[in-house]
Amino acid sequence: MRPEGITIQALLWRTFTPAIVVVAIALGAVVYNRLYDTILDGFARKLTTTSALTAALIDPADHDWLIAQARAGAPPDVVEKDPRYLRNVEPMRRIRRELGLTYLYSQVIGGTKGVIYVLDSTQGEDHSPIGTEDELPADTMAGLRAVTARGAIYASPIQYQEQWGLLKTAAAPARGSDGRIVATVGADVNIGVIQVATQNALFASALIGVGSLLACALVTLAIMRGVARPIEALKADALRIAAGDRNPPGRGAAPREVTGLRQALADLATALIARMRTAWGEMLAEDRRRNFAVLAEVLAGEPDMVTLVDTEDLLAVWISPEGTDAAALLQRRAMRALAERIEAEPALAKDWTALAEGTVVVLDRRARTARVLGERPVVLTQTAGGVEVGQRVFSWEAGR
Repeated sequence: MRPEGITIQALLWRTFTPAIVVVAIALGAVVYNRLYDTILDGFARKLTTTSALTAALIDPADHDWLIAQARAGAPPDVVEKDPRYLRNVEPMRRIRRELGLTYLYSQVIGGTKGVIYVLDSTQGEDHSPIGTEDELPADTMAGLRAVTARGAIYASPIQYQEQWGLLKTAAAPARGSDGRIVATVGADVNIGVIQVATQNALFASALIGVGSLLACALVTLAIMRGVARPIEALKADALRIAAGDRNPPGRGAAPREVTGLRQALADLATALIARMRTAWGEMLAEDRRRNFAVLAEVLAGEPDMVTLVDTEDLLAVWISPEGTDAAALLQRRAMRALAERIEAEPALAKDWTALAEGTVVVLDRRARTARVLGERPVVLTQTAGGVEVGQRVFSWEAGR
């Protein structure tokens, strides 16, 4: 069999599903971008605030002495055991651990590569001993010079540094004992830390996307219930009316267009009912006319009077009612059949009064009297030999 076509519900799902997916993806992308920007902004604020507060915690006099040792190339293992190094680096180590930073250090511009590290809170393989020189990207160096010259805090984008990898850096001015900016305090976070936060943001955006997908699916389901079901109900009513059931379609909440179609279908059903009743009445009238014509033709030879009982003592004659309608014709046929039955079974003659219906003329041959049974008046005329009814004479003698 050929398919009837796609259902309205499947059509709505096909129409709305791509839109739902697009909306979910777009919403997830927007959320991810917003969260990613928020994460980067949060790290920038965290780094700039940490670098500024750390710079404020460093003792200017101690830091001036440490800068001089770094520029002079003093042995790092000796300087880093000095109390002036330890009492400034220990707070930096605690800050780095508690805030989850990758690096927290102080540096000065100079040397053969660009910067010289002074204090470094990192321990282990990534530790930069005092006096270590490093070469930084050009824009980072420009930012450090701006910090030294103007005192503004610098925050870099995520940058690749050959020795340290991908980092996001902030640098704040560190002042010496004379109040001048002599160094910068840097706070770095590795891209791995940002990626963890970004993955969390991606997971959150995925959840939001799934949530929006479910929400859109629920909205689509509601639309299907509000649109598809009334249309399907209207289709079912139309098929029902086409099949012969002329009852009007049911009522219910539906869109304006569906309500208009339902009203039109109800008007059509009402008109069909009226036409059907008219046609049915005309058909019945025609059938009655045709049947009566056939009946009249068949019963045309039925007598107007039927002798029910004819014995020595009694003569009972049934008189046909006036008219030529079907009831009269059928009653004639019934009375003639009753007369034949009584003639075939004489024992029924004594119960003829219970079997006969209508008007009956009864002649008592012994008493020579006549009477009429029934409501219809019949004119009886006395003759020499009997009683005359219409154009027929019934004798007092039996069998005549």
